[in-house]
Amino acid sequence: MANEKTPLRDTAPPSPERAQKTADRSTVARRRVVVGIIVALVVIAGLWFLFGRGEGSPLSSIIGPSEPPVPTFDFSKAQPKYEALQAHLAKAKLEKAAKHALPTIEKSTAQLLQAGYVNPDGWGDAGSINDFFTDDAKAQVEPNVDTLTLGKSASDQFDTFTPNKKGNTIKVTALIDGNLNVTRAAAEFTFKGTAANSDGTTKSKVTVTGTLFFVPDGNGDWKIESFHVDREEKPHKAPSASASASEATS
Repeated sequence: MANEKTPLRDTAPPSPERAQKTADRSTVARRRVVVGIIVALVVIAGLWFLFGRGEGSPLSSIIGPSEPPVPTFDFSKAQPKYEALQAHLAKAKLEKAAKHALPTIEKSTAQLLQAGYVNPDGWGDAGSINDFFTDDAKAQVEPNVDTLTLGKSASDQFDTFTPNKKGNTIKVTALIDGNLNVTRAAAEFTFKGTAANSDGTTKSKVTVTGTLFFVPDGNGDWKIESFHVDREEKPHKAPSASASASEATS
């Protein structure tokens, strides 16, 4: 009886060289996929940079409209003042202590207005500015959120807030004790800007004035313990295109 023979290639285990080649092919395939994804992302980013940054651009429907950048606010003028809590202190030393306290109070006030007015994410949101206040004063933030920020309804009317480049001033009066330590500070400020929607048809000139009373928190920072803030808003609509054209031809 003839012996049945099974072909060797069906029964022999794969050689180490063959297994290694298979693994190498899998690795190469995975690398090609990764490289392909990276190249696609780079191409999309390049196309967006060239053509897709505007809302009416071809890529805006794919990537979505770009958000306008949030400007950074700084006071155009800052003035240090002082009130001595003890008589017969040297004027030069009092002035030096007041000037030393000015930058920190100025920065904290600017950051408060940046968070509540300039940054749309903070409009009407007490949580965006709570950290600027002492624990006791935080209870007064929510009831006054419509003046400490652009207001709860601002997002329904506006898209951006642009601070004026001039006219934003602050005067910081430092209360200085007999050891030339600043125990409190009052920041009187004027802050102006324009709130507008994206198509420019609705704008409001906004002026915020007030006084913030700061105390040191013991950790090198200053917190607001009380405040008085007012806001004046003058809404106006930009002229329509047809009205502008008729005025130009008249």
